[in-house]
Amino acid sequence: MFTLEKGEYGYIKKKKKIAILKMLIYIGIALFIFGVGLILNKMSTHNIFTVIAIVFVLPWARVMVEWIVLFPYQTPRRQDYDSIERCLPSNAKLLSDVVITSTESSMGIDFLIMADGFVYGITSKENQDNAKVEKYLKDGIANYSDGYEVKLFDSVNVFIKRVESMREKLIEEEKREQVESYILSLIV
Repeated sequence: MFTLEKGEYGYIKKKKKIAILKMLIYIGIALFIFGVGLILNKMSTHNIFTVIAIVFVLPWARVMVEWIVLFPYQTPRRQDYDSIERCLPSNAKLLSDVVITSTESSMGIDFLIMADGFVYGITSKENQDNAKVEKYLKDGIANYSDGYEVKLFDSVNVFIKRVESMREKLIEEEKREQVESYILSLIV
């Protein structure tokens, strides 16, 4: 129930729920520690328990930032996932619920296919500059292999047609693993 794999269908939805649960737990623990400090020190806030409770806000803040990054994104439709999964080549990997971050922004990709020589994605976020996302991925992947074609699509039907017509390229196993590892490292 609590295990999350990056790229798994439903990842964003699960991650948001778990983040809210973690935040509530962290707040509860901090309040408990603060309350114990008040009781043990005759209702004075000048004690080590207050400091510990305040420091306990740091893990809460980290989880809150993660939740804020994921907030604008939703898990895509299941029927789209199933349609794409049916047309996948044998050694391709399908990632869903992909949110990647750069130093400038976060970027959402509903589905991402990684195959030998190809990284294809589909996005439905309206206010997102897909050319910028595509360039970001291309530049990062180029550090590991220059034999990859990176393309993002706006339509599920066009995406599926492109996936069905793609012909895999010969990519060294090590380079393929490096590219896959790089992409997975970008996912929030």
